[in-house]
Amino acid sequence: MEHSFQIFHEFVWGFWPGLFVVFGVGFFVGYLASFLGLGGGFIYTPFFHSFFHLTAVQAVAVSLAQMPVSALSGLYVYYKNNKIRWKQGFLLLVTSIPAAQYTAFAFGRFEDTPLGKQLYYGIPLSEFVYLFVFTIFLGILAVYNLITSLKKRKRYYESLPILHSEQNRKQKDSEKTTNWVGPNPEGISTKGENDRALFRFSKKSISIVLLVGVFFGTFSSLFGIGGGFLAVPLFVYYFRMSPVEAVATSFLGIFLTSFGTTVQFLLLGKLHWELALVGSFGGIFGARIGSLKAVNAKPYTILLVTSFFQFLVVVWYLVAKLPKF
Repeated sequence: MEHSFQIFHEFVWGFWPGLFVVFGVGFFVGYLASFLGLGGGFIYTPFFHSFFHLTAVQAVAVSLAQMPVSALSGLYVYYKNNKIRWKQGFLLLVTSIPAAQYTAFAFGRFEDTPLGKQLYYGIPLSEFVYLFVFTIFLGILAVYNLITSLKKRKRYYESLPILHSEQNRKQKDSEKTTNWVGPNPEGISTKGENDRALFRFSKKSISIVLLVGVFFGTFSSLFGIGGGFLAVPLFVYYFRMSPVEAVATSFLGIFLTSFGTTVQFLLLGKLHWELALVGSFGGIFGARIGSLKAVNAKPYTILLVTSFFQFLVVVWYLVAKLPKF
C-alpha cells in the first residue's frame, strides 16, 4: 500500500498520519459542502498546495477529482425526485465543458513552460499568478458572503415578531375550523406548480446561459471549485427555478464538467489520484452528516460560516504562501 501511495510520505508527519489527515479533511469538506451547498475547492486546493507541496495545477486537479463522486450521489437523489431541469443544464454544458477543458489544458501546460518556471519573488511565475488571483477572488467572495449573511440575519430577527403573530393567528383559525374539503378548496394554484411554464427560451436567455457556462467551466478548472456559486443564482432568479431545482441542475454541470476536467489533468500527468480517492471516501461520510445539519440551520448561518472559512483561507495564503514584497 505504501508503495502505491507514495505521495502520503510528503506529509510533514509521515505516511499514516497523512492518510488519516486527508480522510479527515475529506470528511470536513464533505460536511461543509453539503451544509453550505458549495464545492470544497476553497479548502481542498490550498490544503494540498500547502501541506503536500503540490503545485497549483496539481492541487486544483486533486480538488476537482473529488467532485464527480459527491455530485453523482446527489444527482441520483435529485433524478429520483424529478428535480433536474435537463434543457437548462445541458445548455450550460455547451460552453462550460469546452471552457473547462481548454483552461485545464492551458493551465497545466503553462506550469511546464520556461515562462511558468521563471522565478518571481522566489516562486515560479505560474504559482505566483495562481496565488494572487485565487486570493483576490476568494477574498471578494468572502466579503460578499459576509455582507449578505449580516443582511439576512438582520431581516431574520426583524421578521420573528411577524412570524410569531402569524403562527398564533393560524393556530386560532385552525381551532375554529371544523370542516375542510380537499387540499385546495378555492382552486388556488400552489406555489411552484407552474414554475416550468414561467420561463421561455429566447436569444437573450440562451446567450446569458452560454456566457455563464464559460465562466462556470473556467473557474472550475482554474480554482478547483464547482462553479455552483454562478449557476445557482442564475437558475433561481432568471430561470425561475426553485432552490432545489437550481442546485440539482447545477450538480449536473458540476458532475460532467469536473469529470471531463479530471480526465484532462490525469492525461497531463497532474493528478495524484491517491489523494483524491482517500479524500472522496471521507467526503461521503461527512456529506451525510452535513446535510442533516443544514436542515435545521438558520437562514443566515450558511453564508456566515462560508465567509468565515473563506477569510481563513485568504489569511493563510497572505501570511504563509504569498511572498513578502
